[in-house]
Amino acid sequence: MPGDKRAFPMRIACEHLGCWSAVVAVLMAVGCAATGGVGSSEAQGACDAGAVASCTCADGTASTQSCDGTSSQWGACRCATGGDSSISNTDATVGPKGDGGQSGGSSGTSGSSSGSSGSTSGSSGGGTSGSSGGGTSGSSGGGTSGSSGGGTSGSGGSSGGGTSSSNGGLADAGAPGDAYDWDVAPRTPAPHPPIEAGSCGSWAVVDNVCCAQYCSDDNTSDSCGECSGTADCVPVDSKGCVSGQWPEVHSVSDNEPWHYSRSTHFGETTGGACQFGYYGVCSSSDAFNKTMAGCEAFCSAYPDLCAEPDGGVLLRGNFAAPSGNYYTQFWSSLPGDDDNYLSCGECFELVRTQNDGTDYPPTDPGYTPPILLQVVDSCPCAPNAKWCCGSGRDHCGEIMVAPDGGAGFKYGCPLPPGPPPPPADHDPLPNESIHLDLSDVAMSRLQTGIIGGNMTEGVIPTRYERVPCPVPGNIYLRMMPNAGDYYFALSVVNVRGLGSVILVEAQLPSGDWVSMVRDQNYSRSRPQERSGDWVIPQGAGPFALPVTIRITDATGTALVATGAIKSWTLTNDAAPSDGYYIDTGVQF
Repeated sequence: MPGDKRAFPMRIACEHLGCWSAVVAVLMAVGCAATGGVGSSEAQGACDAGAVASCTCADGTASTQSCDGTSSQWGACRCATGGDSSISNTDATVGPKGDGGQSGGSSGTSGSSSGSSGSTSGSSGGGTSGSSGGGTSGSSGGGTSGSSGGGTSGSGGSSGGGTSSSNGGLADAGAPGDAYDWDVAPRTPAPHPPIEAGSCGSWAVVDNVCCAQYCSDDNTSDSCGECSGTADCVPVDSKGCVSGQWPEVHSVSDNEPWHYSRSTHFGETTGGACQFGYYGVCSSSDAFNKTMAGCEAFCSAYPDLCAEPDGGVLLRGNFAAPSGNYYTQFWSSLPGDDDNYLSCGECFELVRTQNDGTDYPPTDPGYTPPILLQVVDSCPCAPNAKWCCGSGRDHCGEIMVAPDGGAGFKYGCPLPPGPPPPPADHDPLPNESIHLDLSDVAMSRLQTGIIGGNMTEGVIPTRYERVPCPVPGNIYLRMMPNAGDYYFALSVVNVRGLGSVILVEAQLPSGDWVSMVRDQNYSRSRPQERSGDWVIPQGAGPFALPVTIRITDATGTALVATGAIKSWTLTNDAAPSDGYYIDTGVQF
């Protein structure tokens, strides 16, 4: 969005309570709910939206249940079915998965460039929330996978069983071999809590979230600057400003559907909402690293995180911020009543097309090779009404006509499906395209074929598909500063396959597992701006070095990184000081 020069990284203050008091209130609600459920198989009666309680499955194993925000009644106990499908330890690999649909997600917040002038705007991050409670881990999605060799999983098998336990209101997952039961009844996210009318600044309050506004009589406006105070100033429908209910994706093949779209660009930042830091920004290309402060030191300290995949594929430096309602999503199969999945780390192949949607012939001067992208940030609707609110809520009339007066983008305003566009209040559709706001490295490669080329367009027509992430090396943990025995925060980077993570757990000296939660330091009225790092719930420690970490990806497969965290402080003097990266020794 032109003129959107907000600083990053952001940490948005809680709107009604101090952030720590808000977190304490949530934890107290969880603890009280768990206590109320003692002695019965499930908690019964009225409850507070977002609360989590312990419960007992029919086979005697412990699990959790969440409070339905719509009915204020306890939902069913989350119980898995039988079977053992675990993967753990250092040399585990994952076999091929069954077919899966298109997924989504993007990260942090970023402003989009607009029009054909090539102007760009800054990106910013946000706070975070997400799933807590006793989510189970392990692999699922059909069939079984071996415990060390990484067998295959098919399209019709059963997910693994397992247990979870409650520890003072803090949910702990069971041993490797637990699996999410993806076959659950669809449910809706809880309503967002009430907010004060003036808490969204120049944006509108719609269904308790902050939404952008624009002039309804001008399909190129991105605010109400020219129609303020008139009936023409209208807000975006709230479905464009909350977490999207996209179809859940638990496998990605090499042949996913292509989607037509358009892409803008927003610069370079290490402050994307996923909290990946220098990861994804820096590449092994000297031409780029010399222009981005800190990249040379980062690549020297962590060469695997700057290395390109095999086969000449270019990935590093190509990052994206998708539409905000794709960055944050709601999955019925995961614990939590809203915003319980972030698409951080997902990968896409992106092709620049001609205005009519056809590819450039390889001999055409406009042809550039396709690129791979990784999600590290978010393009939220609130400050980016023009591009980032989703199909049918686009406000990008300037690309409907070419600068020379000829035909504009065949696809892109509105985003497919359409025309005609879907109604403004629709949930995401399986065939719906997302907007991808790109790093300057990615946009330069698409416009010129090189890093640092002369970009003349601010927005280009594209097509994309979701692809398995081909990252080299192991999974790394980015440890945030100020870690210690009772509290630490981290993000998970360089994840192969689906790229995203649905659960991170830390092991106590007792051997019990504590489920980490998405950073709660964010404004609930801006769900698309939450941070992607994982934090230890208050009161869960103390931990003792070395700390073992368990990571579960969106297939439901869990890997155990034994003794991964060996120090609370930066151990590589050559690395940038805004957090340090730990090689876990494991990879999906």
